[in-house]
Amino acid sequence: MVIYRTNEWKGYGKQNYYWNEYRLEANTVYKYKCHRQKCFNGDENNWETDESLENFWDVNDPTIPDWLQKHIRTELV
Repeated sequence: MVIYRTNEWKGYGKQNYYWNEYRLEANTVYKYKCHRQKCFNGDENNWETDESLENFWDVNDPTIPDWLQKHIRTELV
């Protein structure tokens, strides 16, 4: 489940966009860097998306950022 999503920002090129998603799965929070770009397939433009795992924390990990800990507590209630 997505507990926080950052605003989208422009990447390199005209039609590249990025954002981060923080997802709670079991007792672990995963940070994904998500990306979308417009690609021409010969007939029309299509949006293609991909994502990569950037970091992860256990829910009780003391190194998890405070602002993220607040979002986790909200979801666990």
